[in-house]
Amino acid sequence: MNPAASLSAHQLNVGSLRFDIFSQILLSIFTGEYQAGTRLKVQHLAKQYGVSSTPVREAIVELTGIGVVELIPNRGAVVAPFGIPEIREIYHVRRILEVEAVRCACDCPDLNEIEQLLKDTKALQQENRDENWGVRCSDLDKRTHIAIANAAGNARLKAELNRYDRLMHIIRVLVNDWEPFLDQIHSEHIDVLEEILRRDKDAAGEAMARHLKATCERAIEGVFLHGVTES
Repeated sequence: MNPAASLSAHQLNVGSLRFDIFSQILLSIFTGEYQAGTRLKVQHLAKQYGVSSTPVREAIVELTGIGVVELIPNRGAVVAPFGIPEIREIYHVRRILEVEAVRCACDCPDLNEIEQLLKDTKALQQENRDENWGVRCSDLDKRTHIAIANAAGNARLKAELNRYDRLMHIIRVLVNDWEPFLDQIHSEHIDVLEEILRRDKDAAGEAMARHLKATCERAIEGVFLHGVTES
């Protein structure tokens, strides 16, 4: 099933309306349904999703915060330009945040979770690659980045990383098949985790920067295969 159709058919969860609407709008922007310059009218979107205006407004505020929506005087919320340069900008910002996170994590007094993730990643590489292997890889990827953010011990940094993680989730939805890249991702994660355990801030930061530069190019390849054009 097409990822856009799959998520569009997703039943909104009352417990996470803001995130669901955020995801729906973001996906529509990424797939080109909402082109650059499109006005996002709160009442129209609320009616479309069958919700009140409050979670729609909250979702638009979050979208503005990550730069995919602009608030323009006398026009309101407008979709910002989106293409390959914008994806690179998004990953550039994420790289800055995550490099700082791994450097901070090197000072964490308790790295037991990082050590366990390293063992789990190496074990997953050796597992039987059945139909659920990719799902397990995705779960481990999330755990890894969350654990690094936790180990960094900086609440504001963690909050910023969480905002960008939502955006990364939509990119993962759009990439039809990450499986050819999973061995690369595992190896990159292992490099990062090992340097954190060595408490080498410079090497850990460099390993994370390499990982996110490579992930950016993988995302561009995957997202733009779905027909989003650089213009």
